[in-house]
Amino acid sequence: MAGAKAKGIIFDMDNTILRSHIDFKRMKHEVFSYLAGHRIVSERIDLDAFTSSTLIELACTSPRFTVQAEQDVWAIVTELEREGMDDAGLEPGVERVLEQLRPTCHLTILTNNAKEAALQALRTTGIEPYFDHIIGREQAGLKPSPAGVQWIVRSYPHLSREDWLSVGDAWIDGKAAMDAGVRFIAYQANRSELERRGVVPEGYIEAIADMIHYI
Repeated sequence: MAGAKAKGIIFDMDNTILRSHIDFKRMKHEVFSYLAGHRIVSERIDLDAFTSSTLIELACTSPRFTVQAEQDVWAIVTELEREGMDDAGLEPGVERVLEQLRPTCHLTILTNNAKEAALQALRTTGIEPYFDHIIGREQAGLKPSPAGVQWIVRSYPHLSREDWLSVGDAWIDGKAAMDAGVRFIAYQANRSELERRGVVPEGYIEAIADMIHYI
């Protein structure tokens, strides 16, 4: 870990730091098709109320969700992540913001992607060295669980929760941060979806550089 700094930032990765091409809608439908086809979840659930990660959380409550079924589902997710990470680029202004924040902030990433896929994309785009920690789904609970945020905060005992800021584009990012007691900034987010989910960000931004005003 780098020397002690005064603040901490938790970035989501897809569509916050990286402009990837992961088809999350297709991912959700393929995960649902598998789970419903194996009678692990009901075919009648309101699919609009779920993400891929919350579908998998629901599946975990079923005795039909065997080790093999879990492996199959993650294989679906991993393959679509791999496809979507091909030719991933940076969101506009990201590298300049990271350079500006690095002297005073511990920079971390919390993603629901597999860590290896995340590392590959961050290395390809040249920004991996900016981050102290890159936390993938294998290391902490899937967002919207606050477990990943809590793990990061605990890793920096010289900082309080109030010293942290989470930035992401989706309601699951905001829910994870809020449930961990960390402030959240919504980047190019769907406001109506956040409101429907009860996520109240400290602010909405359209340019990543605008997060500087909230630190």
